[in-house]
Amino acid sequence: MPKLQRLLYINSESTNPQSPALSAAIYEPVAGSLTELDPTSDGIPYASVQAALIDGWRVIQAPDVWAGIGSDGAGEVIGFQFILEKIEDFDD
Repeated sequence: MPKLQRLLYINSESTNPQSPALSAAIYEPVAGSLTELDPTSDGIPYASVQAALIDGWRVIQAPDVWAGIGSDGAGEVIGFQFILEKIEDFDD
């Protein structure tokens, strides 16, 4: 089985990894995989970035605290986005 990278995007209330997650999406390394946010789901996979870290995810990009400040695009993004990765075995 090859080891492949999974991606997890978490939007949280602040740049603090312990702050509550507002939304999340997992991108799987599988051909044809489709990632959608389901507003009717019972919740998100992790309550915070810290909870994902405890489960073995690694932060590969932290939010840019200055993004959008003073520009017309300010406020278009919900929360502060962290991108995490996890390397796991996947069947071909």
